[in-house]
Amino acid sequence: MKFAFVGTGMIGSGLAVNAALRGQDVVLYDVAEPEVVKGTVRKVLDILVEAGAVDREKADETLSKMSFTKDLAEAVTGADFVQECVPEKLELKHATYRQIQEICGDSTVIASSTSGMFPSALAEGALYPERIIVGHPYNPSYLLPLIEICGPHAPQETIDRALEAYRAMGKEPVVCRKEVTGFIVNSLSWGVMDGAIDKVLDGVCDVEDVDKAVMYGPGLRMAVTGQLLTMSMGVQGGFREMAEKYGKTAARRPDQIEHYGQIADGVDAEIADRSDAQGRTVEEITKFRDKAFVELLKLQGKL
Repeated sequence: MKFAFVGTGMIGSGLAVNAALRGQDVVLYDVAEPEVVKGTVRKVLDILVEAGAVDREKADETLSKMSFTKDLAEAVTGADFVQECVPEKLELKHATYRQIQEICGDSTVIASSTSGMFPSALAEGALYPERIIVGHPYNPSYLLPLIEICGPHAPQETIDRALEAYRAMGKEPVVCRKEVTGFIVNSLSWGVMDGAIDKVLDGVCDVEDVDKAVMYGPGLRMAVTGQLLTMSMGVQGGFREMAEKYGKTAARRPDQIEHYGQIADGVDAEIADRSDAQGRTVEEITKFRDKAFVELLKLQGKL
């Protein structure tokens, strides 16, 4: 699969490295000189080597196979997927999409790394708006596997092609089905941040303790099993039994309790979609979780 990365700061370069490490055909385009872009990519690879994610030989081999150009047509011609990472200026993005689609027609999906612009605004006035979506990575893009896909206006075929492309890069894509501020992840993160700041300002605890409260409690659990699976595992029978066991205290918002069956069905589907290594039963997942806790706590010097 050919990937073109348009805009090559740390986000674009990081994603390009992910794709190249997975053996994909990668070309990076920027208005900067290719040697400058190559330097950014080398920096990302150096970080991964130092962190132990790849060895030096693999990093050097990967860099040697990546292509760099100041010619947009050269970059996107024949590309199966274009990741746009240009500055957050709508006019610039629109102009970039027009150039790409004039070259590629409607055959190429374009995903923007934007964290704040809705796909409907990005696609406005495009030659092929159904091929323009959001593909928002999470910082640092070269390490964290999350990619948020958002394109409620796009046909399922476009979403499926984006899912295929990101999985080929080794990413874990999730689909945001509505245009909401912050998409999925930032809106969740902001909620935690707001609550943490409130605890400090209300005198409940100091900054260090509120961070420790997250790091050594729910943060550890969520890092391994997310939030809804984590909560389901805390009760025999999961969400289907929570209301009966805890009554109205089963949720901070009692209006949600009547929908716990829907959440339980989703948890069942999530468990079924896990790999064998991650566990496909609650017992197996618990063992996997506890091993992950041990490794994380060792890294933090707590074990």
